[in-house]
Amino acid sequence: MYAIVAFPLVDFALRHAPGPLHLLGVVWDKVLLLVMVILACSRYIRGYRPQWFQWNRFAGWFILLGLGVTFAGMASLAVSVAGFKMDVYYMLFAFLIPFLVDREDVPKLLHAGAMLAILISIHGIYQYVTKAPVPRGWTDVGETVRSRVYSVLQSPNELGSYMALMTPLLAGLALYETDKWRKVIYAVGVPLCGLTMLLTFTRASWIALGIAVFIMAVLFERRLLIALVVFVAVLYFLPPIHHRISDLLSPVYWLKSSQSGRIFRWITAFDKMGSNPLFGIGTGRFGGAIASQSYGAIYSDNYYAKILAEMGLVGLTLFLTMHLALIRELFTKAIRGASGKVRYVFIGGTTGLIAMLIHNSMENVFEFAPNALAYFTYATLLLIWGVGKKSDNASVDADATTYDGGQV
Repeated sequence: MYAIVAFPLVDFALRHAPGPLHLLGVVWDKVLLLVMVILACSRYIRGYRPQWFQWNRFAGWFILLGLGVTFAGMASLAVSVAGFKMDVYYMLFAFLIPFLVDREDVPKLLHAGAMLAILISIHGIYQYVTKAPVPRGWTDVGETVRSRVYSVLQSPNELGSYMALMTPLLAGLALYETDKWRKVIYAVGVPLCGLTMLLTFTRASWIALGIAVFIMAVLFERRLLIALVVFVAVLYFLPPIHHRISDLLSPVYWLKSSQSGRIFRWITAFDKMGSNPLFGIGTGRFGGAIASQSYGAIYSDNYYAKILAEMGLVGLTLFLTMHLALIRELFTKAIRGASGKVRYVFIGGTTGLIAMLIHNSMENVFEFAPNALAYFTYATLLLIWGVGKKSDNASVDADATTYDGGQV
């Protein structure tokens, strides 16, 4: 589980390592998943039955639909399978995590994830200070940016999304933590991660986090509106960031977007779906890395548009329902069922998850392995902590399994 939480760093290190270690970087997550399957089967055989969550049902239906759409495209089965894997692979980890993690384990894993996020943020700030090179495709025509940081996530857009996920979770941990030093570290980590997100110059992550904070402020914690006002003020008064926002509001930007940018890509996805509205044109055919490599197709720059084109209205409905069920369960059972300062962790974590979902409407965030795995991992950990059943020292070796003090 620590390897999963540290996935961005471990995956980057292994994939960029020399010699045999580089080969390990290609397969290590598959080996890890296999080990998790073996451990989960072992616990199941010995009588352990984890808590299942409502969103798992919709995820299962989405996976079954994906299988059907995949094998309907027999003419290019290899591409269809690769596209299907891209959509569902990291969900599989979420199905296995409840077998391996008990409620008392969750805080330790969240602490590890928080420390990793702080280290990545420090590296991102270092890149900005040292003027890391910016590829031409990362800036608009006529725009001058000192640098766009990316750290081990290798893309400003993906790093921005990761920081939008982790910054509010860190804030929640800072409010929850009782250990003096950890509390200070997390309190310092919040502005570090927030600054790194700004230095990615990824407008979509800023907008996504702002909307997510507003939603959570209205529903659960009005004091978050203060944080939102501060965030907006920073965006307005820092000249480079203000310039990026101003570009977004200009008529020229929207004209270019409709001709060859995001709006054009979204309309193209809708047109692709039109040939088979219910089930789409097949996995791996449009809008993502697999389609780009196989057919030279454009990116959709909207993960939901990609799902719509490839799996139709039925696929998009199941995909959205899955995520809405997950967020609803966090709302109704984790946040509203929590008492004390742990509630801040659930509010912060859920804010980050909503931000990543919103960001997916402007980027293909879930196509990037570290972010897809981070989303499903932290969502599952929060549900286990807030909703999951208690265990007695995670013991399953006895003849009976213990739930909430009673024997079954």
